[in-house]
Amino acid sequence: MKFSATGKLGSQEVKITWQDGSLTGNGTAIRMALMEEANLEGQLVGPVGQQTTTQHLRSALSARIIIGRVLTAAVFTGEVPEAGSAPPGAVI
Repeated sequence: MKFSATGKLGSQEVKITWQDGSLTGNGTAIRMALMEEANLEGQLVGPVGQQTTTQHLRSALSARIIIGRVLTAAVFTGEVPEAGSAPPGAVI
Protein backbone atom coordinates (compact mmCIF):
# COMPACT_ATOMS: atom_id res chain seq x y z
CA MET A 1 0.00 0.00 0.00
CA LYS A 2 1.21 3.50 -0.82
CA PHE A 3 -0.28 6.95 -0.36
CA SER A 4 1.01 10.51 -0.42
CA ALA A 5 0.01 13.73 1.28
CA THR A 6 0.68 17.25 0.11
CA GLY A 7 0.20 20.09 2.54
CA LYS A 8 1.94 22.89 4.37
CA LEU A 9 4.43 23.11 7.19
CA GLY A 10 4.25 26.75 8.10
CA SER A 11 4.28 28.49 4.73
CA GLN A 12 6.26 25.76 2.94
CA GLU A 13 4.44 23.34 0.60
CA VAL A 14 5.65 19.77 1.30
CA LYS A 15 4.95 16.22 0.22
CA ILE A 16 5.32 13.05 2.24
CA THR A 17 4.71 9.47 1.06
CA TRP A 18 3.92 6.44 3.20
CA GLN A 19 4.64 3.00 1.72
CA ASP A 20 4.39 -0.19 3.76
CA GLY A 21 5.51 1.49 6.98
CA SER A 22 8.21 3.76 5.55
CA LEU A 23 8.13 7.52 4.96
CA THR A 24 9.81 9.39 2.12
CA GLY A 25 9.64 12.97 0.95
CA ASN A 26 10.35 16.24 2.69
CA GLY A 27 12.83 15.70 5.53
CA THR A 28 11.21 18.19 7.89
CA ALA A 29 7.77 16.64 7.36
CA ILE A 30 9.20 13.18 8.06
CA ARG A 31 10.89 14.39 11.25
CA MET A 32 7.65 16.04 12.40
CA ALA A 33 5.69 12.82 11.75
CA LEU A 34 8.27 10.77 13.66
CA MET A 35 8.12 13.23 16.58
CA GLU A 36 4.31 13.07 16.60
CA GLU A 37 4.47 9.26 16.55
CA ALA A 38 6.88 9.33 19.52
CA ASN A 39 4.59 11.74 21.41
CA LEU A 40 1.66 9.37 20.86
CA GLU A 41 3.55 6.21 21.90
CA GLY A 42 1.36 4.19 24.26
CA GLN A 43 -1.78 6.15 23.34
CA LEU A 44 -4.64 5.02 21.13
CA VAL A 45 -4.47 6.35 17.57
CA GLY A 46 -7.23 5.62 15.10
CA PRO A 47 -10.94 4.84 15.06
CA VAL A 48 -12.61 2.35 17.39
CA GLY A 49 -11.55 -1.18 16.56
CA GLN A 50 -8.65 -0.06 14.37
CA GLN A 51 -6.42 1.71 16.90
CA THR A 52 -2.72 1.31 17.36
CA THR A 53 -0.98 1.91 20.67
CA THR A 54 2.61 1.56 19.54
CA GLN A 55 4.63 1.86 16.32
CA HIS A 56 1.81 3.91 14.82
CA LEU A 57 3.54 4.64 11.51
CA ARG A 58 3.55 0.94 10.62
CA SER A 59 -0.24 1.14 10.27
CA ALA A 60 -1.49 2.90 7.13
CA LEU A 61 -4.55 4.33 8.88
CA SER A 62 -2.64 5.57 11.94
CA ALA A 63 0.04 7.03 9.66
CA ARG A 64 -2.64 8.90 7.71
CA ILE A 65 -4.00 10.35 10.95
CA ILE A 66 -0.55 11.41 12.15
CA ILE A 67 0.42 12.96 8.81
CA GLY A 68 -2.89 14.82 8.80
CA ARG A 69 -2.02 16.25 12.23
CA VAL A 70 1.44 17.35 11.05
CA LEU A 71 0.48 18.97 7.74
CA THR A 72 -1.91 21.88 7.38
CA ALA A 73 -4.56 21.40 4.67
CA ALA A 74 -3.27 17.93 3.80
CA VAL A 75 -4.54 16.42 0.55
CA PHE A 76 -4.11 12.65 0.31
CA THR A 77 -3.72 10.70 -2.94
CA GLY A 78 -3.02 7.09 -3.86
CA GLU A 79 -4.19 4.11 -1.82
CA VAL A 80 -5.50 6.26 1.02
CA PRO A 81 -6.67 4.11 3.95
CA GLU A 82 -10.21 4.63 5.17
CA ALA A 83 -11.69 3.86 8.54
CA GLY A 84 -13.93 0.83 8.62
CA SER A 85 -17.28 0.60 10.35
CA ALA A 86 -17.32 0.83 14.10
CA PRO A 87 -17.85 -2.56 15.77
CA PRO A 88 -21.27 -3.26 17.33
CA GLY A 89 -21.68 -1.55 20.68
CA ALA A 90 -18.87 0.95 20.09
CA VAL A 91 -19.35 4.41 21.55
CA ILE A 92 -18.27 7.01 19.02
